Amino acid sequence: MATYTPIIGMEVHIELNTNSKMFCACLNNPDEQTPNTNICPICTGHPGTLPTPNKAAIISTITIGKALGCSIRELSKFDRKHYFYPDLPKGYQISQYDEPIAEYGSISLTFPLEENIRDTAKIGICRAHLEEDTAKLLHDTDGSTLVDFNRSGTPLVEIVTDPDFKTALEAKIYCQELRILLRALDVSDADMEKGHMRCEANISIQESGQFEIVDGVVKPLNGYTLLPKVELKNLNSFKAVERGIAYEIKRQTALIEKKESWHQETRGWDEATQQTVAQRTKEDAAEYRYFPEPDIPPFHPQVFLKNISLPELPQAKRIRFKEEYGFSYADSMLLSKHKAWADFTEHTMSELVDWLYTLPDIKGDSDEIKEEKKTKLARLAGGWITTKLMGAMNERNIVISSLHMSAENFAELIALIYAGRINSTNAQKILSHMLDATTDKDPTHIMEEHGYGQITDTSALEPHIATVITNFPKQVAAFQSGKEPILKFLIGMVMKETEGSADPEVVEHLLREKLITL
Repeated sequence: MATYTPIIGMEVHIELNTNSKMFCACLNNPDEQTPNTNICPICTGHPGTLPTPNKAAIISTITIGKALGCSIRELSKFDRKHYFYPDLPKGYQISQYDEPIAEYGSISLTFPLEENIRDTAKIGICRAHLEEDTAKLLHDTDGSTLVDFNRSGTPLVEIVTDPDFKTALEAKIYCQELRILLRALDVSDADMEKGHMRCEANISIQESGQFEIVDGVVKPLNGYTLLPKVELKNLNSFKAVERGIAYEIKRQTALIEKKESWHQETRGWDEATQQTVAQRTKEDAAEYRYFPEPDIPPFHPQVFLKNISLPELPQAKRIRFKEEYGFSYADSMLLSKHKAWADFTEHTMSELVDWLYTLPDIKGDSDEIKEEKKTKLARLAGGWITTKLMGAMNERNIVISSLHMSAENFAELIALIYAGRINSTNAQKILSHMLDATTDKDPTHIMEEHGYGQITDTSALEPHIATVITNFPKQVAAFQSGKEPILKFLIGMVMKETEGSADPEVVEHLLREKLITL
């Protein structure tokens, strides 16, 4: 019995965050709420207008291509892509066809093996080309359709992959990784909810062993006829990418099993019904009647390369966070996703490592012990950033860009915990004070002001221990009869009495001493 293999490729459109539009001087603000505000005769397609390419958009596209390991063409050009639709009044889109700015790159991905059929993959990038966005159609309640040209002419980069994905999960993770990369390059907000990043999938099901993929092209073997592919649109979230592709694989598989035929077509994802729906038959490139844009001469992208330097890319930063600081893989993933969080983490760890090496017990230790302690400190810091800090900020609707707490003072808080001067409970109280303050607050001052430090003074702890011994005679008797685990309960009661401020080790020592002598 024949088996079938999904073949999946992705096309992702990214709105660039340039100041002006692609071919005119209009403000590039596709999120403008007042319709037809940032428009001119060029972006509204008036006859006789002459487009002028946006240099910043070209540089951003080259930057994206370079980050994806693409070759940057010596010569590139713009083309006219012809089709008729109300959002494109001039009857064609200025795009790129056979001579894109960037081509033949790749991106390496890692997948959770328990959820996917493989743990790593290298996804080929066929091309990254530059084009203008179309206008936005607004469908009114009376059945009429309105056109808003604010988005028309927005610089748009289309990134096309080879058909290298084997599952819907892989496609989703690719889109997530691409967004992280785009934000790190600062070329786009890549916000899917706002349409800054639009994902489309090309999906087909082919009989296993009857095809091969050569240079990104699916080719039949042994006289096999390739089954039609489907272009899937309206994937407006990462969940939609995964669910839409998974549904389409299931739908096409069912058609094969029922021996039903279908045509190459464009389908849309319906979020409400969790199904794909037919939109139109899929065009071939020839139907767009591409030809070189006569109003824009060919250009040389490589002349801009000398002025482009890439920052440390997210995947490299993720590896460095794990290797240099000793973060867990999960923490490294989370902390490298957003540039502001990555910078905050870097500053925090720099302060902590400097502090660690000033401690008396670190001096003269072997390199192995130093690394062990640094790793312990990194895991403590990573856990506090990814759980306590991020959680507390989410509760308060604080974003990292508006955080007034400095990395230096946060590092001091972690140092207080590591040194045993405060426990976790009181550390969270101090963190709350720091986040609720209107200025950057020193955690040591907060600790001293509110008495949040660990109580180690035996004379201060003895009254609390005496109270617990008096209030829990049965538990005291049980411990004295040999039930060792009861001691943890009694320690917990002392901690409760001191509102979490007592040093647990000191409490245990004093309790044992008192209970033995009773």
